[in-house]
Amino acid sequence: MRQYTIIHPLYMSFYSKTLYREVAREWSTGLCFLYLLSLAALSWIPGMIRLDSDIAEYIDNDAPQYVGQLPDITIAKGQASINAPQPYIIKDPDNGDPVMIIDTTGQVTSLDNSKAFILLTKNRLITHDGGKETRSLDLSEVGDATLNKRLIYDWLESFKEWFAIVLYPFAVLASFTFRSLQVFIYALAGSVLLHSFKVGLNYRLLMRLGAVSLTPVIIVNTLIIFFRIDVPLPWLLNALIAAGYLIFAVRSTTGPAEA
Repeated sequence: MRQYTIIHPLYMSFYSKTLYREVAREWSTGLCFLYLLSLAALSWIPGMIRLDSDIAEYIDNDAPQYVGQLPDITIAKGQASINAPQPYIIKDPDNGDPVMIIDTTGQVTSLDNSKAFILLTKNRLITHDGGKETRSLDLSEVGDATLNKRLIYDWLESFKEWFAIVLYPFAVLASFTFRSLQVFIYALAGSVLLHSFKVGLNYRLLMRLGAVSLTPVIIVNTLIIFFRIDVPLPWLLNALIAAGYLIFAVRSTTGPAEA
């Protein structure tokens, strides 16, 4: 008979052999993965709060320094135009480097040898990521539009309001998928290793233990991200914590029950 709910591993997974013993003997594999999904959903809340705060701070404080330099841009029949001398350059307010170039006169046709990331020509929008990759969009695919500061500020406000809400389910799903893959790999590796030592723990049992034993590393990662703690070689720290608690979980099922 189960003594613990899916709430108890949130703290008991750090120390309780009794918890891991019950997970191995009483919990179903499906319940353990439901717990892992719930943990992923819970652990992403602080991260989303932090990310939402960072996005809001950038939009409120930094974005206006760029948007304020932007002229009104009209796109009609696949061609862009502005009412300003060209090439028109939007600069980084901190160092004066070009960020965006607008030139519909044909004087500037590429971003080669330029520090700018965006180039708007008469009929194309060209971007590059600072490396070798360059993308180009034909303005005929955009349709007729007029871009001005007020419209962009409205877009930014909508983005600030909905960004975290829209991203959250995708982040949870990606995290759950990654952690589930970890469980499968750890269970497979553990099954092979324990078989060589003639320890009788089957694959499904190891999956259950693996799902719950990931709790400490997920919680530690959540705290590191939320408090912005600089950790050298975080992947190594994660691997050591995960491996250590999986070993602890396996030993809990073979040793005497302890709290």
